[in-house]
Amino acid sequence: MNPEPNQRQCAACQELEPPFILTVIKGNLLRRLCPDCLLKEHRNLFCPVCLDVYATVPPPQASITCLRCSSTTHLNCAPPPSPSSSSSSSSSSSDGHLFTCPPCFDPNFSFFPKSLATSSTQNEAALGMEKAKALVAAAEIAVALAKNVAEKLEEEAVRKSIEAKDAKEKAKEALVYLEDVKDIASGKTNPRKRKADDRR
Repeated sequence: MNPEPNQRQCAACQELEPPFILTVIKGNLLRRLCPDCLLKEHRNLFCPVCLDVYATVPPPQASITCLRCSSTTHLNCAPPPSPSSSSSSSSSSSDGHLFTCPPCFDPNFSFFPKSLATSSTQNEAALGMEKAKALVAAAEIAVALAKNVAEKLEEEAVRKSIEAKDAKEKAKEALVYLEDVKDIASGKTNPRKRKADDRR
């Protein structure tokens, strides 16, 4: 897996110097994303309102799916339905509540800013609670994706190890058979009586 050339540039929005950059693995490529792009690309893994990362997807009776994407929001995090949406028959939840997640509702929505404002009195960027929660959520997702890739690689390594062992056994059997054929061709009458050690 080859990292992308600029280690400080977001691979999605092309922001050159985001305040934070996180690495995720997609296919055989290490992608470096700013927190905002990482969350937008993986919004099915967390609640886009409270920013809690899901250990497991919440059940349908406790969640609602965005009308425009695959994100799932806690039902108690979604705003109350409007009268027009509650009367619609094409609902996204069991109570007829239609919902559009914040990034789909507002094209300019951002989970995390591309740059942080610096305080005039301190040489430090202010990081509010919501920004901190977004950053933590992005980091948790990056770690979870890395763990998933590691598990898949481990499973693949075990599978290939088993296949290699089976191939080795078959090769040994083929060599034993070849020796038996040679014995028969040379006039030996009982080639199969060769010592068991010769067949290992």
